[in-house]
Amino acid sequence: MELLQTTLFLGVILGLIYALVGAGFVVIYRTSGYLSFAQGDIATVGLYVGLFAYKAGLPYWWTALLVIVVCALLAGVIGRFVVIPLERFGVLSAVLATIGVALIIQGTEALTLSTGSQAFPSAGTDILFSIGQVGISTANLISVGVCILLFIFLGIFFTSTKIGMAMRAANDNPVAANHVGLSSTNLKTLSWVIAGVLAGVTGLFVAPIYSLYPGSVNLLLVYGFATIVLGGFESIAGALIAGIALGVLGNLVAAYLNPNLVTFAVYVIVLLVLLFRPNGLLGRRPLVRV
Repeated sequence: MELLQTTLFLGVILGLIYALVGAGFVVIYRTSGYLSFAQGDIATVGLYVGLFAYKAGLPYWWTALLVIVVCALLAGVIGRFVVIPLERFGVLSAVLATIGVALIIQGTEALTLSTGSQAFPSAGTDILFSIGQVGISTANLISVGVCILLFIFLGIFFTSTKIGMAMRAANDNPVAANHVGLSSTNLKTLSWVIAGVLAGVTGLFVAPIYSLYPGSVNLLLVYGFATIVLGGFESIAGALIAGIALGVLGNLVAAYLNPNLVTFAVYVIVLLVLLFRPNGLLGRRPLVRV
């Protein structure tokens, strides 16, 4: 019973992190219609800047804020001046641009930084209270609380605010959006900034667990992609539900079967969803006028 409680609780926490990665994909996809594969590398840049600042004496919470700001600014610059201008050549060109940016960042880090793992500070390891046999640390509580607040914000932002609905309109009907005075470039840039914030927050949760090295956050991209395939490419709620489901499932497989089967199980789920419900559990079918 103790193993099951621990497995389920840690699975939920890990699933929320998967969901954050998926939400970063969803935000850009809802506005631009493609995925950004530079999310993990953007997070890594922010984490290295934060680590240097932390070692120089900056308190942890200011370090966390610095990481998020750097990721938001870097993502905004990449989106505005690299990827969005290439959209005029097609979606494929924009996607390839995100891959190119990721490779450039990885190459720069390999040339200028140590490729070894470095410990990254955590929000706190003290056990605050216990749920059954599971001890809840400060970092656990903060990660759960922050993830829930972010998903509440994203849900309200995209469904109840003018800017959020305008961002959706920019992708649903770009021509109509331009005719009513909406700047699709500015809206798409904003989606990159929001995705950068999500990347920074994800990195802050991931780095203390897996340590920091070039490409460390990229380990979760496959799970983030699986999350949006399962939940739906345009659904924030779907990313949340699917992320938690995958986190719990992965931990159960690792605890009761074999840790080496976790990725295999995720791929099987992705394949089944693509075969029988390609739009995801909460995704919507594209409308086609005939």
